[in-house]
Order: sequence, then C-alpha cells, then structure tokens
Amino acid sequence: MSGAAVPATNEKALARRVKDHVIGRSHEFFAVVHPGFEETSRRELAGLGIAAVRGGTGGVAFPGRLEDAWRVNLGAGTVSRVLMRLARFKATGFAEFRDRVAAVPWELHLGDGATPAFSVSASRSRLWHEGRLEEEAAQAVLGRLNGFGRSAHAGKDGRGPVQHVFIRMEENHCQVSLDSSGELLYRRGRGKFTEGAPLRETLACAILREAGIERYRTLVDPFCGSGTFALEAGALFLGRPANDDRAFAFQSWPSFRPARFRHVREELERSMKEKAPAGPRRIYSSDLDEKAAATARRNVAAAGLAGLAEVDQADFFRLHPPAGDPAAVLLAMNPPYGARQLPGSDMAALFRRIGEKVRHDYAGCGYAVIVPGLENEKALGLPHDRKILFHNGGIPVALLIKNSVTRNA
Repeated sequence: MSGAAVPATNEKALARRVKDHVIGRSHEFFAVVHPGFEETSRRELAGLGIAAVRGGTGGVAFPGRLEDAWRVNLGAGTVSRVLMRLARFKATGFAEFRDRVAAVPWELHLGDGATPAFSVSASRSRLWHEGRLEEEAAQAVLGRLNGFGRSAHAGKDGRGPVQHVFIRMEENHCQVSLDSSGELLYRRGRGKFTEGAPLRETLACAILREAGIERYRTLVDPFCGSGTFALEAGALFLGRPANDDRAFAFQSWPSFRPARFRHVREELERSMKEKAPAGPRRIYSSDLDEKAAATARRNVAAAGLAGLAEVDQADFFRLHPPAGDPAAVLLAMNPPYGARQLPGSDMAALFRRIGEKVRHDYAGCGYAVIVPGLENEKALGLPHDRKILFHNGGIPVALLIKNSVTRNA
C-alpha cells in the first residue's frame, strides 16, 4: 500500500481522529532542562500557566493540551526541548518491541513526507543493541505510515521536515517520545554570532532567573563573550517570549492549527509584556577581548536591545561600578576557563582578583558567578546564599549566588 492514495473518506476519518485523540485530549510532556536547574524551570513553567508540573533529573514533566506545549516552546527560556510522550511499554524481544512501536498511531502525529530520525538509548535491558532497536523502530513507524498512504523515509533518505523520535529502553521498559521543538531551543532564531565556548542561552536564562534578575534594575556582565547574558536579560526585562523568532517541529504535525497558534503567541506576548518588571532597566556588558566585545555589540543590536544595553571593550579590573544604589545591581560573571582560558594563565590568581574586585567595588550588589573547581572557589573567597553544581561544556562548575544587601528593585 506504500505510496497509494487514501480515499477522501479515509482522510476525513483520519482528520476526525486527529481532532479527537490529539487536539482534544491532554497529553504528558517533558521539558528537558540543564541538570541542576530543574526547580528553576519548574517555577518558570508555573509562571507560564503550566500547572501541576513535576521536577525530575534533567527535566520537568507536565500534563497539558497541545497549546500548553506550544506555550512552553515559545516562552520558556530555560528549556532545551519539549518532548511529547507517546507510549510506554515493556518488551523483552525485538519482535515484541517492533509490534509495540507499530501499534502507536503515528499517522495522527506525523504528516505526509515526514522524515523520522531516531535517537535510541538502552541500559540494563535484554534489548541492549541500540542500532538494532533503531532499525526495528524505523521499520515499524514507516510501515505504519505507508499503510495510511503517508510518504515517509527515515533519516537522511527523507526529503520532508526531520522529526526526531526519542526511544529510551531501560530495564526492558520502553519510553517513546516525539520532539515538539525541532532545533534545540537555545537556538533562539536570531542568527547569533558567537565566540569560542559561548554560554548557552538556556543556561544563561536559568542563571539569571535563579539570581532573581527581576529584582534588579541593572545587570553588569564584565566577561560577556558573545553577549549571552545581555541577550537573555534584555528579553526578561522587556517581557519578550524567549523563542518568539523561530520555527518549531510541531508546526509540521497534522494537529497543528496556524490560526490557533497565532492566538496563543499573541496572548503569550501580551501576558509576558504585562508581567515585565516596571521602571527603567540597564545592561552593561564588557570584555577585554576586542573581537568578543564587537561580537556582543553586534548581537545586542541585532536583538533590538541597543537602547537598553551597552557593550564596551574593557578590563573588568579597571571598571567602576554603575552609579546609584548598589542593591539594584546584579553582577553576572562567567570568567574565562576551559576553552576560554588564556594559555599559561593562573586560574586561582584570576579568581582571587575577581573576589577582591567584587568585595572592594561591588559591595552590596547581588552577584551570580560561575566557578570551576573547589580550588578556584576558595580563591574567589566570596560569600553566597546559594550554590548550584552543574556541568558547563563538560566541565564541573559551581554557580555561587549572593542576593544584594536589600531587596529594592
């Protein structure tokens, strides 16, 4: 039946099934987040009106309609990907696995010409061969789609939009999920220019939210690199949805309704604008490297933040803090380490100087500092209210957060 046309009556029946079983029902979703910031994302999703969210390792699960997943994709700055759970089953043999995958109603979720791409992980299971699991899943999905007259090819052989399917096999239990996002959500869609080892937007947003950026009037980023902190702070200060400028995988699903999506987008934009912090805000970014400062300046201008943010080529240790109430200033710092570390530089000495500078010139300010390793943390010598351990670029680091002396914003 592959490639055969489906009678119009069957197409109408299929459209009714999509309406009844996909559009009209609640589903289980999983928002993938940077490990260590699950609670940060849970609070962000609650602020977007996503109720009954549950935190877990590496993500936040929530029930909802398709429109809820659209809203999270559009508005959540801390989320990397939104998965829609399709099926969970037990399988101890490859034939059983293939049959269970084939029983999923793929025709309700993938449109004509879709190109399924499979990401498979297996651990502590009888079905441990990930390559074989991928082959069986591809045969099952394509066979089902072709049986409904849908043209589909797996992987690089397809010509339509790539649709990522995630299959996780653990202790003989399989979880099948459909990616609703497409490209990872840290790619905001603005064509950002980057320098070496940039901080991902989702992580920068999580750090700013965890530090309570909404309480401050001024953000200072003295090691700005490509300007990621400035871009994320600008969106938060202005009440812009984080991912308003990009496309998503769900827009190619049979359940997608463009008019309804426009309504969700406009409603979200209005709501976030109303919740944006009141009063004037400023962002000061700088970097000692001339190329990095130029790149950050270019990114800030492209994001429409020129009136809000300033970028200078400057040495942090020669800078003066912004005039005014220090309690209204948040200092966000991702000092050079790892791939950004200067050859032959003394890391402990650098963090010692940073600590001295903050204590002397930024007393009373709030700060959020990324520090690699306990030795550098001791050299920094700064008190903190919270400490979050995570990995950045494969390097174990700590985020040290200190609230400003007063809560004035």
